[in-house]
This record gives sequence, structure tokens and C-alpha cells, in this order.
Amino acid sequence: MKVQYVLAAALTSLMLAGCSSNHQSQDKSSASSSSAASHSQSSSSSQSSSDSDVSQVKLPAATAIKTYQKTFADSQITDLSVERELGKYQYEIDGVDDNHEHTLKLDANSGKILIKKSERLEADEANGAERQDALDLNNVIGLSRAVKTAQPKAKGQTATEASIDKESEQTYWEIQFEHQGQETSVKLNAQTGRILTVDTDD
Repeated sequence: MKVQYVLAAALTSLMLAGCSSNHQSQDKSSASSSSAASHSQSSSSSQSSSDSDVSQVKLPAATAIKTYQKTFADSQITDLSVERELGKYQYEIDGVDDNHEHTLKLDANSGKILIKKSERLEADEANGAERQDALDLNNVIGLSRAVKTAQPKAKGQTATEASIDKESEQTYWEIQFEHQGQETSVKLNAQTGRILTVDTDD
């Protein structure tokens, strides 16, 4: 009888030890999974932040402009923008010749042509009438420099979009910044980088 009690006690001890070991193993596995998920989420957040920074695009604006000029020779650029579409940054460049308007979209990192199209201008826009809206692209500063120059006016915010436009014969870069619902738009001279206007929307 005494032997039976000893064996029973030994078996109970082994079972408890096994449960404890299994519980510890589950805790370690859970902790490991939690750590991996946290790391993955952190990496994803970091990647998303990097992907939404327009200054990180690899294709220089000057190269995008040259690609347009080669694609649509004898036309002039009237608008250029860098925006995210379907999760990726793209250059969209619009221009005109005497009788047609043109649009070229490029992957902002690889430079691959995504869309190329032309449409005939309306009668009142044809015969060179739209050429007066052409941008002055001589000696235009680069995208990264434009963002860097504008950044101090939008501290703590990320540059999400950029464009080159024209108003009152002044060609300018416009950089859009955002952070947690706050938005700032900075316009600067496209040739000198001089700040023209700063608009903030809370």
C-alpha cells in the first residue's frame, strides 16, 4: 500500500511538472508571436511613412521633364505634379502644342511611362492660344531642394505632394505637407527657391 502511495505521488508530481513546462512553453511562444507582430507593425509603419514622403522619390523632376519633351516634341508643359496613385508616387505632366493637349504619367521611381495620351484642343484653345500658360522651366530647382527649403515652414509635417504651376507669370513649386490632420501648403519661386506664400489648415 505504501508503495502505491509513493507511485501515485510520483505520477502526480510528473503531471504537474509537465503542465508547468507546457504552460511556460505556451507563454514563450505567445511572447515571441507578440514580439514578431510588434516588429512587423513597426516596420510596416516605418515603410508607410517613408512611402508617403514625396521627397524620397528617385526620379528627378528634370528627368521627368526631359522624358515629356522627348515624347511630345514641339509642345510646352503647362502643369507638373507628383502625387500618390494606387499607393505609388507618379509624375503627371500636362502640356500643349498648337492643336493638341498632352498628358504623360511616369512612375516616380523607375521612370517607366504609365500613361501617354493626346486630345485635340477646342477651337477657342487651338492655334497656340494655350501656349501662353506654359511654365518657365529654365533653371528650375529640384524637387528635393524645394521640399528641403519649404520644410521649416511646416515643422513636424511630412511632404506628401508637390507640383509646379504658374500664376501671374510666376512659375512656382507648391509643396503640400501633412501630419495628424494638420496641413500646410508652401509656394516658392521655382528658380530661386524664395518662399512666396505659406498657408496652414488646422
